[in-house]
Order: sequence, then structure tokens, then C-alpha cells
Amino acid sequence: MFTYEWKDSFLHRRNPIIKLSLIIIVTILISLSLFPALPLCTFLMTLLLGCIGGKIPIGIILKKMRVFLGIGIAFMVFMLIMKGMDGGGDTWHIWIFHWSSNDLVSILSLGMRIISISLMSLLFVVTTDPNDLVLSLILQMGLSPVHGYAALAAYRFLPTLQEEIENIKLAQEIRGIEWDKGVLRRLGTPLRIMLPLLCSAARRGERVAAAMESRGLGADIDRSYYKRTQIDRADWFFAGGTCLIYVALIGILIHAGMFRFSFGFNIK
Repeated sequence: MFTYEWKDSFLHRRNPIIKLSLIIIVTILISLSLFPALPLCTFLMTLLLGCIGGKIPIGIILKKMRVFLGIGIAFMVFMLIMKGMDGGGDTWHIWIFHWSSNDLVSILSLGMRIISISLMSLLFVVTTDPNDLVLSLILQMGLSPVHGYAALAAYRFLPTLQEEIENIKLAQEIRGIEWDKGVLRRLGTPLRIMLPLLCSAARRGERVAAAMESRGLGADIDRSYYKRTQIDRADWFFAGGTCLIYVALIGILIHAGMFRFSFGFNIK
């Protein structure tokens, strides 16, 4: 599971709200892009940003991305096979498979969107402290501290799910429940995990609620913070520079005939 990893880098020091806003804007742009050129450029620029701005070796990034790369590539291969067997187009053909230009563009665009959005999300997670994200939502976006810290508690609970499942498995094996024998036992595994996991989550939720109430969350008072987040000039420079790069990139792609918004247009 991807977790935050502190490094003294440009990307780590940026305000979480700025990074999150840019991801949302770029996601909208590449989701509306008809051609795969913009998602592909986004993937390459994000990879470069992670290596230089985040000081994360490219090998580590690709290793963390291997599942999403596999999903994106498998999706494209599967769709190419399914579309090719329909025989809906004769523009491109290999053996018994036939595709139209629309088919190829749509499949490649969808696959590259999956990979690009996954990479942006991964870099956001590994370069953003969850505490800073919540503080930024509260201080810069005006989110209620109750909702902010509740979201933080839920976020921190996710990495412990696998450990909880392993503890439940060990406890049931001690009591004579064999997990790895027989197809029926394997099929019933989620049912055996669900109830104890829900009970554990309920107990944890009660403890978190008690802790939040004891600290006065929800009271109508002006709260003080040990650490405060802010948006500085470097954050605005990062946001403005990214927007200018995308405006220039889209202009270049439009001039080259490789960008158009996908509102039901067809390739001619």
C-alpha cells in the first residue's frame, strides 16, 4: 500500500490543496481529451516531476506503479481484442482482427487516462503528509475540524486493515479453522473475516470518537494549532507554471491536430 514518505524536495514542500487542485484540473482535461497524446504527455511530465521535483528514483516510481501499469495495459489489450473481433472497421487489421481509427484512438486514450491518473494519485500520496492535508483543508478551505479529523482518522485506519485481517486469520487458525483447505473454505473466507473486522472497526471508531470529544472537537470555539499550513509564493508559482505549461501543450497539440475534446466527435 502506498504511504507518505518524507523527503526534502520541492514537491513535498508544496501545499496539499495546490497539488490536489492541480490533479483535479489535469484529470478533467485528460478525461475530456479525445486523443491519447495529452494523457501520454501528462504521464511523462508527471514521471519527470516525481524524479526531479520529488527526488524519487524512476525505478521506485515504476515499481510502485506496476499494478496500475498492468491494469492499463491489460485493459487496452482486452479492448483491442474485443473490438478487433467485432470487425467493425477495416482501417487497421492484423490477422482476424479489424479496427477503425475511432476504435484505436478511444482504446489508447482510455488506457493512458488510467495510467496517468494513477501516477498522479500515487505521487500525491507519497509526497503529501496526511496531517498537512487535513490542516490545509481546515485552514485554507474552511473545512470543519470535526469532519477534517474524522477523515484523517479514517485515512490512518486504512493501512492497518491488512494487519487486522492477518490477526483475525491467526486467531481463527488457533481455534481450529483451516483457511487453505478446500474450495468451499476459500469461498467462505470473506464471510469469516467480515464480522470480526466490522467489530474491530466499531471498537476503533468508538475510541476515536471518545478521543475527539475529549479534545473539544465540535465545540464552538476558536481552535489553536501546533502546526499551520499556508500557501506561499512557491505554491502559486508551481500552480501558475503548471497551468501555463498545459495551455502551451494543448496549443501545440491543437496545432498538430492531436487534441480535441471528446464530445461525441469522430475521427475522419
